[in-house]
Amino acid sequence: MQKSKKALIVEGGGSRGVFSFGVIDSFIKASFNPFDIHLGVSNGAVVQLWYLLEASDYNLDKMLFSASRDYVRYTNLLFNKSIMNFEKLYQDANKVFPIDFDRLQVNLEGKNFYVVVSDAASGKPEYIELSKENYINEMLATGSLPVLMKNAILLEGKRKYDGGITDPIPVQKAYEMGAREIVVIRTYEKAFIRKTKLENYIAAFATRAYPQISKALKYNSATYNSSLEFINNPPSDCKITQICPPQRLSTKRATTNVNTMKADYQIGMNCGEEFLKNFFN
Repeated sequence: MQKSKKALIVEGGGSRGVFSFGVIDSFIKASFNPFDIHLGVSNGAVVQLWYLLEASDYNLDKMLFSASRDYVRYTNLLFNKSIMNFEKLYQDANKVFPIDFDRLQVNLEGKNFYVVVSDAASGKPEYIELSKENYINEMLATGSLPVLMKNAILLEGKRKYDGGITDPIPVQKAYEMGAREIVVIRTYEKAFIRKTKLENYIAAFATRAYPQISKALKYNSATYNSSLEFINNPPSDCKITQICPPQRLSTKRATTNVNTMKADYQIGMNCGEEFLKNFFN
């Protein structure tokens, strides 16, 4: 009989990822990683990467680095440029926080790590295993939000957008991969339900050259809430546990305030420690 697998899913959320970093730092400090499958969406992929590297030093600094105003220019809209310079961010971050791929390969022994992207042409999610040769573009793709980014990221000749558009919380995919124990780190409180906002239609208009991804953006709330339905009513042979902030985080998607982010990072640490306490008791 095949052993059931355990999966960890980390949703995106931009700067709200400080909460997720707090959770995984509590895991790293407890030497806790029983997971066979790791799925990361958007910023959640970055969190998973550093979790798998078992690097708890300076994880808060990594988030504060990425939240720097140096990489965000809303005035770029006036010049038909990307608001967020993700390419420069990743290049600069790699110099300050270099990734040890040899260590990653060792730590991935017997595990699988997937970053979720959205294919621009089909409007469908794809699950890519990170590669040493092209990891920057793969990480850029999973966080490539329309409007923030002028163009979708090119991977193997095809344009890819943020994985959160088509599979924001890939619990059903984890189940299909054989996971029967799933832990989900969310960046919203447990009671949160997504509603369609004006920004959905703005992003849909911005991606009108790709009709399927434009449609996926319009229906993103329904996709998100479908994942919540699966979480709340999983199949009888599956256990899903959520690690969520107890209330709405003060940090928003594009927050750059250091004190706000530090406070929400600590909330993540506290929630991670509480999860571990219950897990081992």
